[in-house]
Amino acid sequence: MREIFFSSSKVLTYIIKRCYLKGYHINQAKAQRLLYCSYGSIMALFDMRLTDERPITWEAGPIFPRALFDHMHHQLNFTEQQTPLEQNLCPPAILYVINLTVDNFSRMGAEELNKFLTAPGTPWYIESNNGENLGTIMGDELIHQYFLQNVVNPDAYDGPSMEISISGYSNSENMWA
Repeated sequence: MREIFFSSSKVLTYIIKRCYLKGYHINQAKAQRLLYCSYGSIMALFDMRLTDERPITWEAGPIFPRALFDHMHHQLNFTEQQTPLEQNLCPPAILYVINLTVDNFSRMGAEELNKFLTAPGTPWYIESNNGENLGTIMGDELIHQYFLQNVVNPDAYDGPSMEISISGYSNSENMWA
């Protein structure tokens, strides 16, 4: 699994800004769910970790502890015109998938979204033993498989490519960066 290592707090900031700009209802819990859905969607489509922090099991579903702490303590930076994700530091395919994910899952009510992410068979349900084991780091492979089987369809993906030509490489085929 490739790792991108964007700060979970910076990705959360981007997601919250998108929700405000689009007029989607957002609170701390829903922001965490949208971050988790983005994490899982990127993982399923591109076999990459989106953030430098992996989700853990918590009472009402998966959370990213550092991003949650920063959000709760008003340490997310909303004053910058653009987040680092928007400053051409992020492949367009990543932003495209985050945007689609936020747009799709923001339409769900908080209870509906929570039920979807904590139902039997979900990574949260398995890793937490139905809420009995909280604070457990959720396995990337389990998240990858769940989102691949239940959320995204790589064959239907028609967004920007994640392939980037490596200069100086003699083969004419593109390589993953």
